[in-house]
Amino acid sequence: MSTNRRNFLSALGATGAVGAISASKAMAQTTQGTPISAEPIFATPSVDSRALTGKVAIVTGARANLGRAFAQAFARQGADVVVHYHRAETIGEAEETAWLVREQGKRAALTQGDLGQAENVKRMFDVAFNEFGRADILVNNAGAIVKKAIADVTDEDLERMININTRGNFLCTREAARRLSDNGRIINIATSLLAGAAPNYAAYAGSKAIVEELTRMGARELGGRGITVNSVAPGPVDTPFFHSMETPQTTEFAANLSVARRLGMVSDIVPLVEFLALPSAQWITGQTIWINGGYLTR
Repeated sequence: MSTNRRNFLSALGATGAVGAISASKAMAQTTQGTPISAEPIFATPSVDSRALTGKVAIVTGARANLGRAFAQAFARQGADVVVHYHRAETIGEAEETAWLVREQGKRAALTQGDLGQAENVKRMFDVAFNEFGRADILVNNAGAIVKKAIADVTDEDLERMININTRGNFLCTREAARRLSDNGRIINIATSLLAGAAPNYAAYAGSKAIVEELTRMGARELGGRGITVNSVAPGPVDTPFFHSMETPQTTEFAANLSVARRLGMVSDIVPLVEFLALPSAQWITGQTIWINGGYLTR
């Protein structure tokens, strides 16, 4: 990691804001011509309760964006974190996430691989047990997105969506059901498109539909062990993941769907996921929680 980059991340870590775009105009990012919001995108809780001290969290797709923010939030609450990333070439970003976890005084371990393959999922949990001796929290955050009309979706597009969004979610939940500690947490990152129709998102939303079913069934099956299973279903969030599929025009349209006429921010999503991991969230399970600024309700 470069000295400038490390200093930038250190300054953010000192305030609890992992990746605030506004912290340095020189670090401003754009994706397909659309500027990322200039406001901070990571949550900064007013109270650091360290309620997860002694716990171990596994966050899939944790190299950047929401996943990185979840990893740092759990570390801030006292948990050690397993940082998963998919592609070997993104190890630098994953290492930055691990560094930010360690800045909170907690331990971090890296694991890489396609979670559509059962052996990679098993190895991810092995890392948690080998490095930290347990696994208490799983955030199923890894995902892939494609925006195409149904008629234009290729076999390769469909296979990629199913492999990561469908098969990957199931395999991770299965391994968690086998190995997560009693009173653990499974938090699935879904999408508000599970309840709202949008043209050209059939392959993405369809492949994510399993998340809601796994949440309901998992909550019933694992509840006797005190394990809660919930889904968080964001609307459009101002990250490169969202912008990679959008134009300035479609971005403006999506922003205007919320009552505040803006996109969601990472700082809107993190507090909910953080709360669901806490002991005080024990009575919440089997739920899909819509978090989209009033874009849709159900």
